[in-house]
Amino acid sequence: MTEVLDRHDQWESAFERRSMARTKIARSALLFFTGQTGVRSCAVRDITNLGAGICTRDLPALPLNFELSFDNFRTGRMCQLIWRDGDFVGVAFEN
Repeated sequence: MTEVLDRHDQWESAFERRSMARTKIARSALLFFTGQTGVRSCAVRDITNLGAGICTRDLPALPLNFELSFDNFRTGRMCQLIWRDGDFVGVAFEN
């Protein structure tokens, strides 16, 4: 997984197009998929007010919409899947 993230960081620095600066973090979080039981762990690699880059840790499929929480779902952010590259996904936070 580290190799995938390193490759992603190299690609990102060469082709950065975002107008909003991202904050790099290494923080664990939880994902909840509507209609499914339980939660899945993930690692958030970067974040802005508009979205995040998440390492999904071997989830073969993701729904287009799901909830992300840093605090065991005391609070959560609804997310929309924007892109995926292996275990790394980009999400936009829904308003």
